[in-house]
Amino acid sequence: MDKQIYYVNLNPISMDDVTTTKIDDSELIQFEIEASAHEIKELKTLLSEVQAHDMELQDLFTFRHFNEEYTDDDSREFQHGLDHVYKRIYELGTHKTREDMESMRPTLMSNEDESPS
Repeated sequence: MDKQIYYVNLNPISMDDVTTTKIDDSELIQFEIEASAHEIKELKTLLSEVQAHDMELQDLFTFRHFNEEYTDDDSREFQHGLDHVYKRIYELGTHKTREDMESMRPTLMSNEDESPS
């Protein structure tokens, strides 16, 4: 399968932005990856699932955010999904992306597992 360079933009509002054009914006969290069309489709699905979990309607119109037990569980679940996103970006990442992610490791991913691969 032919692979192409893509840029994965991870920002709090729209986590599911994957483009072939690099955006020159220092405020944007952007990773360069090399992926096939199939791998991009899988990554977009994963990004959408994590984004959807973060924006669940049931949480917007209830008082669940005051329930610390629910909030802690929800945060752990979201972090687990985000870790999966970072792991997949690392797997598809260019050499520079992998180096950048390794240098950011302590703050980028939780300590659930020892290696990003």
